[in-house]
This record gives sequence, structure tokens and C-alpha cells, in this order.
Amino acid sequence: MRFTLNLATRTYLDHRLINQVLISAIIVLLALLALNISRLSSNMGELDRLTSEIAAFEARLNKRPAGISEKEVSRQQSSIRFYNGIIEHKTFDWLGLLDQLERATPEGISISSLAPEKKSGEFKIEGLAKSFSQVRSYLDRLEESHAFQDILLLSNSPFTQGEKNRGVQFSISCRSVHK
Repeated sequence: MRFTLNLATRTYLDHRLINQVLISAIIVLLALLALNISRLSSNMGELDRLTSEIAAFEARLNKRPAGISEKEVSRQQSSIRFYNGIIEHKTFDWLGLLDQLERATPEGISISSLAPEKKSGEFKIEGLAKSFSQVRSYLDRLEESHAFQDILLLSNSPFTQGEKNRGVQFSISCRSVHK
């Protein structure tokens, strides 16, 4: 019995099948490329059309309507700015802020004032505490709540009302994380 095998004459890879698979893959990829190019050109045409329409609408809006005086137009624009300001103020979640502030305020802290600064987005919190350690605890709880950032103790001073009531009056500046 002879156990020899000539490996050189045997074809282990079907090159014809591999070539057919590669050609099929290339054809599919070319079809996808053509589809993407047609989508891109269509989208670019749509973008140009929309840009020209936007320019036309802006031109119509910036032009003063016939028969209306300049004074009336300026009065209407100031009214629009006023109402837009009201809408902008109402977009802030005040209830969420007060809820987060209530959760972070420990026992023994009394908040007397909460004043927002419109330009910077910060809040100034003023209040009273029985001791400075409670103020420090309050600062720690504000930081731990992750609802406030840039927390800064602006001032603290001893507070006396009568002979028995003593405490600390404080002022804190912070910024709300959620808008």
C-alpha cells in the first residue's frame, strides 16, 4: 500500500467561484454608490431651492407693508420683542428649580430670597441658619445634588434678633444645571 499524495495537482480553492462573488460584490457596491450620488445631487438641489425660498421670505418680512406707517411697524416690533421676552422667561423650569432647592435644603436653613440674574444665568440665594456648620452642610448638599454648579458662598455674617435668636445670615451664588 502506497500512502503518497500529490498536493500540487489538486485545486483546493475554487477561483472561479471567488471571482464571481467578488464581481457580484463590486456590482452591488457600484449600484449603492450610484444611488448615494443620486440622493446627494437631489438633496443639494433641494437645499438650493429651500435657501432661495428662505431668502425670498426674509426679503418679504423685512420689507414694510404698503399703507402702514414706520411708527406703527416699530410699535408692533417692540410689542413682539416684549412678548418674546415673556415667552423666554417662561421657558425656564421654575418648579423644577424650586423642587431641587427644597431637596438640597437641610433642616435649620431658612431661605429668605432667591434672585435670578438674567444675563449670567446664576441665582443668588440668601437666608438664615442657626450656625455656620449648617451653612457649610447646605453648601455640601447643594454640590452633592448635581442640580447646581459654580456654588460660591458670597457672604456670611452673624445675625442677632433679640437676646435668644442668634444665627448666621448668608448669601450663596450658584447656577442651575437644568434649564
